[in-house]
Amino acid sequence: MLFLSRIAIICVHFLIIAQNKHTINGQGVENESDKSVLSASLYSKIFKERRNEHHTVIKKMIASENYEKNFKLLKLAYGKIFQLIRDNNITITSYAYEPLRDGFAPNSDLQEAVSIVMENCCIAAESLIHFPEISYRIFGKQYSKWKLMLNWCYEFVNSFPHIIDESTAKLMSILFQEINEEFRNPDYVNPYHEAPKHQGEKKENKRHKKFKKGPSLSGSKTEL
Repeated sequence: MLFLSRIAIICVHFLIIAQNKHTINGQGVENESDKSVLSASLYSKIFKERRNEHHTVIKKMIASENYEKNFKLLKLAYGKIFQLIRDNNITITSYAYEPLRDGFAPNSDLQEAVSIVMENCCIAAESLIHFPEISYRIFGKQYSKWKLMLNWCYEFVNSFPHIIDESTAKLMSILFQEINEEFRNPDYVNPYHEAPKHQGEKKENKRHKKFKKGPSLSGSKTEL
């Protein structure tokens, strides 16, 4: 049985839900008994590749500089992302699975559910941090519901310290501060907070403002 993964991926021109066998460097991953149970170390490598894909998607969206197009894409994406998280959380809950207690998921069904949730939690975090104005506009009156799920994502992803890397740990820390103002560090700044370009030229200069404090979202080895 193949180890399948569905992740909501936001593309510059369209949004797709991919359902593919996990791969490393383009090669399918299966163990000797043709089962889809992966070791934690092997999935950690796969997860890193998925995170690189997330970075590529976000960078393309930023480069497009098209507010309305990004708004439409993210509106579709958030719906799919949170649906996948909810649906697969049912599987995780049915196994009474606790990562810090049980280690990496011990069977294929649970591994698939865990991977889908982790990857979609991360792309949701990337989207919110890099497109905060658009995201909050999409969440609207439903923000309390999305905030609850994003806080759950923060806890869930951080419960896999043997899987995630420093960049992902940093991403989740910034996500937590972004949505929980009362827990922000005194010098917290998200430089991606800026007025949409279509709201007037007077906001244009904000894009070039340099912040000396706060979380670094670029220009380091732990770039989000």
